[in-house]
Amino acid sequence: MMEKILVIDDEPSLRRVLAELLGNQGYEVFVAENFESAELMINTEDLDLLITDLMLPGKSGIEILEWVKSRSSDLPVMMITAFGTIDAAVQAMKFGAFDFVTKPFKPEHLFAVVRKAIESRRRIKKEPFMDAMSADGVGPIAVPLLGQSKFAERLRQEVERISKNLSSVVIEGELGSGKRSIAYEIHRRSAHSRGPFIQFHFDAIAEQDQMSEWFGVEKGAEPHVFFSRPGVLELAQNGTLFVEGIERMGVELQNKLFQTIETGLFSRVGGIKKIPLQVRFVICDSEEWKNHYLNQKFHAELDPYLRTETLSLLRLKDRSVDIGTGIFDFFLQRACQKRGLPQLRYSEAIVHWLESRPWPGNFGEFERFIEKAVNQASTDELTLADLNRLI
Repeated sequence: MMEKILVIDDEPSLRRVLAELLGNQGYEVFVAENFESAELMINTEDLDLLITDLMLPGKSGIEILEWVKSRSSDLPVMMITAFGTIDAAVQAMKFGAFDFVTKPFKPEHLFAVVRKAIESRRRIKKEPFMDAMSADGVGPIAVPLLGQSKFAERLRQEVERISKNLSSVVIEGELGSGKRSIAYEIHRRSAHSRGPFIQFHFDAIAEQDQMSEWFGVEKGAEPHVFFSRPGVLELAQNGTLFVEGIERMGVELQNKLFQTIETGLFSRVGGIKKIPLQVRFVICDSEEWKNHYLNQKFHAELDPYLRTETLSLLRLKDRSVDIGTGIFDFFLQRACQKRGLPQLRYSEAIVHWLESRPWPGNFGEFERFIEKAVNQASTDELTLADLNRLI
């Protein structure tokens, strides 16, 4: 399926250029000249990225960003800005913008930022439960903490303990087991809870760009750098940096990061200003990363530092008792709320049926299944017939 991008810009020529460039990259592109003409598309299309000019008639790019984020949307927003408004674009990133590009931009730079944004949206789609909100809207629910099994109780205790220090944490678990959800819960309960929670995935970054992505870069430090910008370490200051795909971290970045951790200071690429490092690292573990370390392909001293604390998450089928003691009720209630329905009734047979399934996709698969079951239920009670029709 083609990813969908909406471009908002009041310059017809730039709309045409962006539509052609991105269309040639295989994206489905929609265009609008202002927020009023874009609002319906935002509300009705399953968009993967919103690109908006910073300066627009009517609602500005910043106001559009605030509107999108006020709806608790996980839609990434990318800004287009002119040289004179770079400071405003950097400020927009603090408000939740994914990134920005400066006019005139190089197509390869535009494509790199778009790919990163699309990848971030794709990961959220794979594990939609991670952004689930509690019924009263107070904050996110860390779904892996639900349940009454010994594992769930022990996990709650470990998250509470780890959140009270600022040690680096490695989280082990299969796709869909809730690594990002637990990472955010550790952040939310920590002394850094008022700071940013920044996510970084190495899959979307070429190795030659890793240094500037992590440490930031000063204008002119590299041939294609026309403005100074912060890296993820700077953006995550006094907060948490959640890292995926760490096995793809290049040797140069490994060495520089270890030096930074040892000294507690870092600088942007091409810069001289020293910035104190005040970031907690939460890392997604992988077999490939372990193999890199065992085969001496990963920095021998950096690896143990990042593994100061370790949390291991079970597959859903290995903690199936938790389905009937919190997890099913949570997802059922959420699915019913999405449809504007009162919560459906169900029997113990439903719980036993759900507990007996393997759920290879873990929580992500389970949530999507419950949503489908609610969508096709014909009465106010969920039945085994409803579930069996979905397998």
